[in-house]
Amino acid sequence: MKTIHVISHTHWDREWYRTFQQFRLQLVHLVDGLLDMLAKDPNYKYFMLDGQTIVLDDYLLMRSEAEDTLKEHVRNRRILIGPCHILPDMFLASPEAHIHNLLVGEREARKFGQKMMIGYMPDSFGHIGQMPQILRGFGMENACLWRGLDDQPAGFWWQFPDGSRVLTMYLHDHPLWTAPGIYRSCVMCVLCAVLSGKQ
Repeated sequence: MKTIHVISHTHWDREWYRTFQQFRLQLVHLVDGLLDMLAKDPNYKYFMLDGQTIVLDDYLLMRSEAEDTLKEHVRNRRILIGPCHILPDMFLASPEAHIHNLLVGEREARKFGQKMMIGYMPDSFGHIGQMPQILRGFGMENACLWRGLDDQPAGFWWQFPDGSRVLTMYLHDHPLWTAPGIYRSCVMCVLCAVLSGKQ
């Protein structure tokens, strides 16, 4: 018998087709509901908060009284945060900017207890070849991508010329567009985590 773990998650844009404040109000409703669900249902295992820590800052500016509860859930790995401060668009920023983003994400995640050890970057329009080396420098052995790739298998080794490589899961269907995409994205991220033995 095989076991499939489904990790619920959100993809979070701070502003896009609505203003920052409109999106933040939605974030407050989302995290309020999540905290309520985690309090009521001890069997609700995990929620991945989109690979970025800035959403915690945005939420806590509105709900500072929830900080201890958030920290408890992060420490207990019921809410997965980081490794980035913001979701990067690798196509538009330099390697140094990505390193700084990961440094800030790591510092912020440490305040809450721990960071997710997967290079979760699903919404980048392209990818820099040096990212496997950067991720390995931060102790990550896995990545999860969606955009910016030609047709790739669901799992592949992404390797930099110096030999640094990360096991990478490619999300063929974006989780926002199709129900099968939701299933596949969760399963692929979990598979990545299981293979690494880190999550």
